[in-house]
Amino acid sequence: MNLTFLFKIQAVYVWFYAAMLWFAPEFAATGPGWYVEGTDMASNFKAFGQVTAVPLIGLGIFAWMSPSWVGDNLKKVAMIFGIYLNIGFLLIQGYQVYIAGTAKLDPIGVAPTVILIALFFWQIRASD
Repeated sequence: MNLTFLFKIQAVYVWFYAAMLWFAPEFAATGPGWYVEGTDMASNFKAFGQVTAVPLIGLGIFAWMSPSWVGDNLKKVAMIFGIYLNIGFLLIQGYQVYIAGTAKLDPIGVAPTVILIALFFWQIRASD
């Protein structure tokens, strides 16, 4: 396993969420408790999922192409994209769960992010 491979895994992970938000936004939002059938928000959730999926598709393309685009700066991009961005994702989820109370803890959504952070950190340190 190397950083290039991890960027590919990150891309597939992001594209998976983009596909869920595009085709099954209700399913994607049920785990954290954001989707509640029969509410006013439920009727607009498909449109919101599609709008949100577009930047995720872009992030996936960036992750997939990063190894060939950034060359010798791959470790720097891995720190930003593979660690900091994923930590930001965890922090906002933690805020929504524990402080704002607007979501439930969804371990199935959090676990892959934690694993990716650990793998990126491990590979960055291994390549030093």
